[in-house]
Amino acid sequence: MNGIERTSKVRNRPGWLNPDLGLGRNNGILFWVHLIWGAGFTIQAALWTIFIASLGATPTQIGIVVGGGAVMRTLLAIPSGSLADRFPLKPVIIGMMAVPILGAVALALATEWWHALAGAVLMDMSGVAVPAVSSYIAAASKPEDRTRTMTYIFSLSMLLSMAIAPAIGGWIAETSGFRTVYIIGAILFAIGIAIATRIDDVRPEPHSDASKADEPRVGYLQLLQSTGLRVIFAFHLLVPLTVFTAFTLLPNFMNDERGISVATIGVLASTGAIIAFGVSLLVSHWRPLTRPFMGMTAILTIVAISMALMLAFTALPIVALAFMLRMCFSPVWSLMASAVADVTPERLRGRAYGLCEFGVGIGDTAAPVASGSLYAIDHRLPLGVGLITTLPLAGFALIAHRMRSRLMLATQLDDARDSANAVPTG
Repeated sequence: MNGIERTSKVRNRPGWLNPDLGLGRNNGILFWVHLIWGAGFTIQAALWTIFIASLGATPTQIGIVVGGGAVMRTLLAIPSGSLADRFPLKPVIIGMMAVPILGAVALALATEWWHALAGAVLMDMSGVAVPAVSSYIAAASKPEDRTRTMTYIFSLSMLLSMAIAPAIGGWIAETSGFRTVYIIGAILFAIGIAIATRIDDVRPEPHSDASKADEPRVGYLQLLQSTGLRVIFAFHLLVPLTVFTAFTLLPNFMNDERGISVATIGVLASTGAIIAFGVSLLVSHWRPLTRPFMGMTAILTIVAISMALMLAFTALPIVALAFMLRMCFSPVWSLMASAVADVTPERLRGRAYGLCEFGVGIGDTAAPVASGSLYAIDHRLPLGVGLITTLPLAGFALIAHRMRSRLMLATQLDDARDSANAVPTG
């Protein structure tokens, strides 16, 4: 069991009443780590682009800063999986989750818009920890509990922090300035890392030489020969590209075009996180929405409605509703991760996830630049372009849902063909 405790020590009450929430000691610690460490991000999430603008950046320059961090995450997406495979997981997790402390300090000291680029890059370097955290959670969980555990640690913990931190961040920004927000963010990162030092260490189990000799090596280009994975890769690239083109500068749009204060935007972000928390629970437990493509269809439709409302109305209640509906986008990541598992053979899933994260990185990189360029032309253009591209994407997700069994069959045939044709290498 790699020294990792799999069950809660306290058995005389329901798991969710225990400090570890029934996740086991180590995964329980990781939940609280992500709740507190994640608050370092969420306290400034709704203010990020407004802060960059306060440094004198144009909309295009804002896109460059936000996209610059995404470039780093994209470059590190594939090698981060190898890092998690070759080194003990605890040092990787703690080391890479500590880098955003430097990023927050750099942002607190920034006086020019291009200074913020260094902070953005350091913040996004924490993405290197994702494969290591995922591997740790899998090792510390029973197979039947892994989905619930990952949902708690990756999604629900962050949404809980978003229910509180953005409102506090908006209030602090208006009363004490943006720099105070980033100093507090650095402190939250440090507290989270201190808590993370309490997890047990574990080294990835090495593969035997015999299994290495018998197993054919499959590269990333070969993975893309799978019909099902090509479809999922396309969604991983296009979903962030379309949605983030619309939403990257949404706080600026609300501030510039709708006259909504920074503090109010923070409160709306917190309220929207509560709604998103409920939607995440619904996606996790209501069977029709647990089917990846059906869930993606519903989420993308909700997101498109939020874009349309934001464009069409100026009344504060409707604008507020539109902004909160935008927060319902978060469950789409777990749905796409499930779709990868559905169409990928188990022996290739690690590399498949790395490939799809690379696709996300491309979308994350291009979207802020596109959003900034469009916003410079007309403040409504990012939302307009996002709307006319997100609606067809929701339709494609529905088509993929109806063709789901065919995609899975095609993947099985592709895998059988690749296994027959691959040449083993030692």
